[in-house]
Amino acid sequence: MTRRIVGGVLEVLLAALAAWSVGTTIAAQGPPPPPQNPPPPGWIDPRNPPKEDVNWQPPRTPDGQPNIAGQWNQASDIITYSIEDPEADRAGHIAISGQRAMVGRPIIDPIDGKIPYQPWAAKYREFLYNEHRGPSKPQFLDPVSRGFQEGVPRISYQGTFQIQQFPGTVLLTYDYHHSYRVIPLDARPHAGSNIKLWMGDSRGHWEGNTLVVDVSNLNDQTWFTIIGDFHTDALHVTERWTPTAPDHIVYIATIEDPRVYTQLWKLRVDFRRQPVDEQWENAVWEGNKTPDLVLGGAKK
Repeated sequence: MTRRIVGGVLEVLLAALAAWSVGTTIAAQGPPPPPQNPPPPGWIDPRNPPKEDVNWQPPRTPDGQPNIAGQWNQASDIITYSIEDPEADRAGHIAISGQRAMVGRPIIDPIDGKIPYQPWAAKYREFLYNEHRGPSKPQFLDPVSRGFQEGVPRISYQGTFQIQQFPGTVLLTYDYHHSYRVIPLDARPHAGSNIKLWMGDSRGHWEGNTLVVDVSNLNDQTWFTIIGDFHTDALHVTERWTPTAPDHIVYIATIEDPRVYTQLWKLRVDFRRQPVDEQWENAVWEGNKTPDLVLGGAKK
């Protein structure tokens, strides 16, 4: 009888402990706090976006595509320095430079706004973070700061870009870094798996008003941020470009890399149409002193 009572009490205690553990885990995975600094006018919060008009229909191109052509820029106040906690991660930089704090947190899944690293990957990312202000080797400095391309999806929150549409093709040309992407819509296969590219290999199709782009063949050299958010060449990205108003596109990227992350994760960027269809070049490399200034004696 005593054993039964003790056993029953133990079961109750274990159940209560398990419930408390689950509760604290859920609490720890709650959404991040609101911005501490004021966002810019017209800001679209990726985590709390405005309600969309589900009945709105975009105009069509002569070949029947939803017409999303034009000049666009992100309105989510995202900075490539950090996509998890830009205010805290960039606080020292802001204090020195006097630049405005940018507040956009684009990660919408998981709910806590964090990249779901595997334990080993979290340790390596912490190492890269600690290295990023004064790297001991060139490979520990942000690849874009060294003059390499941004990769996908980082290029989508880098700056202004232009969308052009042709029968069977969508063309993206970016102000930043001479980057461009040609997206065939004809269901052709991807390039061979042994071919790895800085901007990946894109294939698109329309699902209603949404352009769905499958991006594979990405190399392992790009980062999502300046502070070291990395991936391997097993990275696979699925983009969804959905026009929701004449001047608004919702972009959601689903990111998978089973070698680095515990689950897939998603980020959202809201694009706003720019009033002038003029593309400005941001060549990036000419006169770039960043590697010399940051690397110092580590250049070799």
